[in-house]
Amino acid sequence: MRGPGEARLVASGALLQQIAQASGLVALLVIVTLLARDLEVAELGAYGLVASLAGYLLVLRNSVASAAVRAMASAAEGEERASVFVVAQRLYALVGTATGLLIAGVAVLIAGLVLDGSLASDARTGGVGLGVVTAVGIMASIQLDRLRAERMFAAAAGAEIAAVAIYLVLMVTLILANVSLSVIIALSGLLPLLSGAISGVIVRRRGLAIRPAGGRDPRHTAAIVPTAGWLLVIELSNLAMYASGRIILGAYRTPRAVGLYEGPVRAHNLLYALAGALAVPTVPTASRYAATGDDRRLRELAVRGSRYTLALFVPLCVTLMVMSKPVVGVWLGERYADGATALSILVSYWLVYGALIVTPGFLTGAGAAPTAGRTLACAAAINLVLALILTPKLGVEGPAVATAGAFAVVFPVLLRTGLRASGASLEELARRAMAPAYALGALLAGILAAIRFGLEPETLAPVAATAILGVLAYWAAYYGLVLDPGERELVRGLLRR
Repeated sequence: MRGPGEARLVASGALLQQIAQASGLVALLVIVTLLARDLEVAELGAYGLVASLAGYLLVLRNSVASAAVRAMASAAEGEERASVFVVAQRLYALVGTATGLLIAGVAVLIAGLVLDGSLASDARTGGVGLGVVTAVGIMASIQLDRLRAERMFAAAAGAEIAAVAIYLVLMVTLILANVSLSVIIALSGLLPLLSGAISGVIVRRRGLAIRPAGGRDPRHTAAIVPTAGWLLVIELSNLAMYASGRIILGAYRTPRAVGLYEGPVRAHNLLYALAGALAVPTVPTASRYAATGDDRRLRELAVRGSRYTLALFVPLCVTLMVMSKPVVGVWLGERYADGATALSILVSYWLVYGALIVTPGFLTGAGAAPTAGRTLACAAAINLVLALILTPKLGVEGPAVATAGAFAVVFPVLLRTGLRASGASLEELARRAMAPAYALGALLAGILAAIRFGLEPETLAPVAATAILGVLAYWAAYYGLVLDPGERELVRGLLRR
């Protein structure tokens, strides 16, 4: 990581992917905001229950994708890497079909067991359409992951940003045209198809081989499937933790409770998506370091990566936690203010989980996917038990407490695994990454609390200004007080690019 070219490649890849991910999140927030203003709370709850399946039931795709990127990045360039791509392409087709059927089936179950009347009809029709769109999108997304495996991060991010722009224009147009809820649900999963199609054009223009001889070599399947199995465990664990909250609320409470939980979940997904964006450059980079025995760079990736990711996550977490009620009020409306406490609780665990060294992306790239899978499976079990116990008593806050509590329990195990896989020490990680991030975070929390409870901002302009300026002030202070001259030069170089 000390070489300027390598450091710039990894950092720029992470930054570009975060920009792409942020653009997607902004698009989704705009769509949810328009729907929240237009629909009844129960209708928004039905939308959240079914449309979220396109994200949560991508467990098969995500597991195969990270394993395929890892295998392609570790393979020798040229014919060998392209052969791995061909095997991965077949797996994507199988996974796409299975995921589409799963989404349609779960949507029909939700319509029959949780919803009724017109809501059930829209959920059933929209869910089947969503399954078809998602299946085709997964098959197309192999092209995007090919760019990532080649570490063409700028091209991959550009494809995603272009797809988001098209998606946003289409969805806003449909919402303003008052099309049926079933159509909105069906097309809510269009992003993978759009980004995959655009990436396919880039792949052809870059002249990357698609059909090499020897593409059926069983060794390539063996290089993908075992890792994909553990990644599937991780993805299923995430699904159990993030998706079960809505389902348990719907079972114990009402669709209105699910609607109140939609705001916290969507805001929380900002952090979840940023973490996913970090995995894009981390998986292939850590895989190459581990495959070549470059222990120094792997350790530096863990420590410096955590240093930067905590600087990214801590101010966002602190702002959402302290400003939760005014943020929800000006974003979705006062009808959703009862979900503010759940938002504060739900995002709290990212204060520690934002460190790169404990993320599934780093652990997978460093070869510790089995341990990560077992640990997160335990977290999912803890989460489910807590949610079933707490939701009847706490309502909307129940699933939030269950999720944050489960991650708090398993965090020490993930941290120990990351330290062991990278060769870094806890003292070094605490000194270089944790201490500066949390010190500035505590200062930011105090300032935001004084503003919220002293000035009581309630309208859009003061709430947005407080939140945005607080985060920017944190990053400016981190840049000026924490980063060394070489790191500041790296930041300036990235911004110039």
